[in-house]
Amino acid sequence: MLLDHGCHPRALQQLYALEPDTEKTLFFLDSPLEYMHELSPRFAVVAREAAMLGWIEDLDPQGWGMILVSEAPADEVLAHLRSLVLAKTEGKEVIFRVWDGRVLARICSAMPAEARHLLGPVRFILTRTNEQGWIRIERHEESTDVSTIARPCPWYMFSALHAELFRDARAQVLARNIAVSMYSPDPASSPPLPPGDESLLTFAVRHIERGLALGLSRDQSLELFVRCCVLHGESFPDVVGTPVLKPFAACPVNEDAAVAVMLKICAQGGCHG
Repeated sequence: MLLDHGCHPRALQQLYALEPDTEKTLFFLDSPLEYMHELSPRFAVVAREAAMLGWIEDLDPQGWGMILVSEAPADEVLAHLRSLVLAKTEGKEVIFRVWDGRVLARICSAMPAEARHLLGPVRFILTRTNEQGWIRIERHEESTDVSTIARPCPWYMFSALHAELFRDARAQVLARNIAVSMYSPDPASSPPLPPGDESLLTFAVRHIERGLALGLSRDQSLELFVRCCVLHGESFPDVVGTPVLKPFAACPVNEDAAVAVMLKICAQGGCHG
């Protein structure tokens, strides 16, 4: 089982209470995301009749994770999954939420040839979709010879087809990646959290949509926009009160100039406006 405890406030508590004798492993351990251990999903080998599976079945939390079935040793399955936590795209590395069954289900449904690469030593995966139904993701039979040797991360490539596949959910996907990437190994270098009770994820989605409406289109631009909004509040970009933000006044927005300005703002830091 791969459990993302962020799906429900009691998920982690239930895992330890219902499966006290099962070893739980931090999924991000020994991976490029190790420094974000507080956000790490948990990996555990559970029995078919595990009480935790009943809890998930009854509660049906969204984005909880997945059940993986494999004849390979657990450490080989774990090593393969950890090799996927980052992916290559547009010459850079991005976080790949491989632990979210909804993401894998969408990719493998639309691009079935990718299943053999993504599942590796896993025979099939059971997970929940957004439509509150179970779905089974499996390799093609001809893929049984897949090597169980994990490749160095990152090796998986996101293509234009992947981008098109998640176009309708771009704000949500990008917001999750931004929320995770803003956690730094050095707390002193991390930006402040949004004011009030709003979560960083909700804040990021809202301001990504604002950035898109302004004409920003690149992932880097939108992440910088969210970071600037965290630093300077809802008034960003105040093109009237802050002349340096004039690239945002252009229609369409001068994205390259806007990126240059936002990089300087993030480097200088600041506080909420």
